[in-house]
Amino acid sequence: MTIAFMGVAVTEFNRRAFVGVSAGAFSTLCLPSSVLAAAQCVSGQLPGFQPTVLSVDCASRRNYQTFRRNSEFLGLAGVVSMTFVRGSQGEYQAGNLFLFPWIKPKGKGKSFPAAMPVNARQFVNAAAIPDGSLPVDEYFLRFVLRAPWTSFIGFQVGDPFSKAEVKLGWCSNDELADGKGVGIDWTSSNLNKAWFGGSHTIPHGDTCSGSEWRKLIVAGLGRASSAAC
Repeated sequence: MTIAFMGVAVTEFNRRAFVGVSAGAFSTLCLPSSVLAAAQCVSGQLPGFQPTVLSVDCASRRNYQTFRRNSEFLGLAGVVSMTFVRGSQGEYQAGNLFLFPWIKPKGKGKSFPAAMPVNARQFVNAAAIPDGSLPVDEYFLRFVLRAPWTSFIGFQVGDPFSKAEVKLGWCSNDELADGKGVGIDWTSSNLNKAWFGGSHTIPHGDTCSGSEWRKLIVAGLGRASSAAC
């Protein structure tokens, strides 16, 4: 379903995507397998990107601590920059993990602190995303960071999921460095499909290095949970 807000069309996704493969793809069989894999996974204007570690800015560490103290009322929008980007308040390197709080229905009417990064160490105070009626990862990029949303992949962090939900593959439960568990929803309405072969979900297997990306993000979340700055 496509909805419009602030004059911008936004596609709302319900955790399922089907990727068609055209017959014309067979004409590329003469290319090396690594080139084919990258071409099949990345469909946007930017080249493929696979870091070995993610940086975590100070603002995201602080936002994680706010979430941990208020997980009954807050979730976290999560994004990773896939190239160097500029926002309204600063510049950010490729491979940076951003976390920003959004308010669940149970937290409606309450006020929570949030931090928006200027760079790796500096931040400015901001307001948490007011609700989850719009895709929270895209909301963060469009209206908080004000950076090009096509340069990011997205996910969400919240309370752990049920075993039945985890079996479906679109989410996982992970224990972080603070010794506490979180649930990670690996889907994004609009951010992921240009980087993962048209899939709205960061894959849980080898497809488009999905499992490696999941490990990188979980490791980054672990660093965010270990200490604020």
